[in-house]
Amino acid sequence: MSINTLFQKANKFFIENNHIKGLEILKGIWVQYPKNTRLIDEINRHSKKFKKSILPTFSDKEIEFFFNMYRDGKTNSVIEKLVGIYKKKSDDILLINLLGTFYGLNEDYDQAISFQKIAIEKAPFEPSFYRNLSETLKKVDKIRDALSILYFAKILSLNDQSIDYEIAKLNTDLNNYFAADLIYTKLIREKNINKEIMYSYCSNLIKLNKLNEAILFVEKNQINDKNNDILMSLLGLAYLKLKKFELAKTNFLKAINLNKNNDNAYTNLGNCYLQLGLINQAEVSHNNSLKINPNNQMALNNLAALNFFKGDIDNAEKLYTLSINKNEKNYEAKYSLGQCQLAKSNYKEGWLNFDFRWLSDNFNSPVFKSNLPKFIIKSKRKNVLLWKEQGIGDQILFIRFLKDLIPIINNLYIEIDKRLHPIVKRLYPNINFYNKALCLDDININSQLPLGDLGSFFVQDHSYFLKNNKSYITSDIKKNKELQSKLNSKNQIKCGISWISKNQDIGSNKSLTLEMLKPILSIPNISFVDLQYNDTNVERENFYKDNGIKIDKIKELDNFNDINGITSLIDICDFVITVSNSNAHLSGALGKETFLLLPKGKGKLWYWTSQNYKSVWYPSIQIVEQEEPGCWDKAIIKLSQIIKEKLSE
Repeated sequence: MSINTLFQKANKFFIENNHIKGLEILKGIWVQYPKNTRLIDEINRHSKKFKKSILPTFSDKEIEFFFNMYRDGKTNSVIEKLVGIYKKKSDDILLINLLGTFYGLNEDYDQAISFQKIAIEKAPFEPSFYRNLSETLKKVDKIRDALSILYFAKILSLNDQSIDYEIAKLNTDLNNYFAADLIYTKLIREKNINKEIMYSYCSNLIKLNKLNEAILFVEKNQINDKNNDILMSLLGLAYLKLKKFELAKTNFLKAINLNKNNDNAYTNLGNCYLQLGLINQAEVSHNNSLKINPNNQMALNNLAALNFFKGDIDNAEKLYTLSINKNEKNYEAKYSLGQCQLAKSNYKEGWLNFDFRWLSDNFNSPVFKSNLPKFIIKSKRKNVLLWKEQGIGDQILFIRFLKDLIPIINNLYIEIDKRLHPIVKRLYPNINFYNKALCLDDININSQLPLGDLGSFFVQDHSYFLKNNKSYITSDIKKNKELQSKLNSKNQIKCGISWISKNQDIGSNKSLTLEMLKPILSIPNISFVDLQYNDTNVERENFYKDNGIKIDKIKELDNFNDINGITSLIDICDFVITVSNSNAHLSGALGKETFLLLPKGKGKLWYWTSQNYKSVWYPSIQIVEQEEPGCWDKAIIKLSQIIKEKLSE
């Protein structure tokens, strides 16, 4: 539709006195054509013609008296008085607006929204009314609606930069960091810029991963403001995301030195210490943050995470619950609490909280965009699209449930990592694979489900794993024979080995080096086979040169892209030693005897729950966990003893 047609359509609504519909179209024009000069003239023309004068039915002194009553804790009395007047003067716009305001202050948001909408209907050209409604919608976590409403205020006050700032903040809340950045970039060009805008701009840059820009911006502004602890803290945060932990630590300590009450600096310092493996210092920093601000949700969440890493899941649960009690919208805490509960085999509550992952900033998996309803067990919509989430290891973890799902539906399409297609096709020859080129209507799909939701359907208690304790994937027999012929094991026992996780956030916490594994790799009569999916040539060659111990690698096999091949390689091994990575999932899903070296601190994931050192989810996996976070020595000595005892049997 052309812009002229849109203006004509808006004019028609204004002539019919349907002003909100008319403004809705002008809002759409502004979103699409923000620099259109005619738009300003049209808005001014309609405002001059239709804007109502709001009669001062209450004096400034009376209104101030109402707010004083609110400050004295007498908001209910104010509302009762205003409601009494409203019964007699239901068309009084100022009265309606005040009712919306005081219901909001009383946290009765449904009533606040109701009256704020009435105020807009009666005075649709009053920008402050849209701002009030937007603020209330934000408080009830309807951020998209809040942003949509705020656009009305914007078109009615095109030069009001405070509205631009609110729009930018809402975009940041919606993770629309690029849209927010465009607004902030214009705002910071202004002279005498508000410091809050500076801080928000820099924070958004960090979230947008424009880390070097954030650093330059802070350093430029620090020239005239060297004692600004907030800028110092933001600088530390940028370095933290760049994984320059020593620089981050230095800046957080400087921020704290400038302001002993900067609770966020303490919290981020705690995060920095955690990355440096200094668990005790991290715990002290988070506790210092909470002494300053007991409601600091990030500090509570991080302190809970530290307890989880240390194996104190009970205390982690208590801290996450405390954080949630302080803010019901603390979705990070709910998601993390769910992982604690699942780790303790509390599946009923765990799956409910696990579902909050989609609202958590700490969950980076993209959502499949579709208007299809979500599949539920009792649904009559039996044609399902099952879509991937998280990494390949998690996908392997959850495809065990395909055998439970397929019998209760009619038609299944699955979107999953292409490298897993041969494995899934071998198990389920009639399965359909979805790709974006397919039209959902054409393939007869009427519901959808993320892969991780399958657990909540079928695992209600531990009995599921007792009944389903066998392997649930198979290897390619032809490929097995081909790979077997390429191994030079000379009748030695073959052990597949995988020692690195490439996870960007926690991979370093889960990984080892061949030198660290030397006590195990030195055990005689074992031929070690490289399962690692990254290039290990240099490390293997250096290890052989220094120790005379060779780790075999099948050059013809692409360990990263050929997951079908690596599955076969795992299957022809006698047993596997691995860290927590996708190979651990493949080996466990095959039912291969496996020894998992697991970190105690950061990097320990909820599904590595064990009973008598055996994985609950993968009974063929024996877990050997660190005794102290970050220290592998005792775990490696313990595992080498287990392997020696195994060989002597």
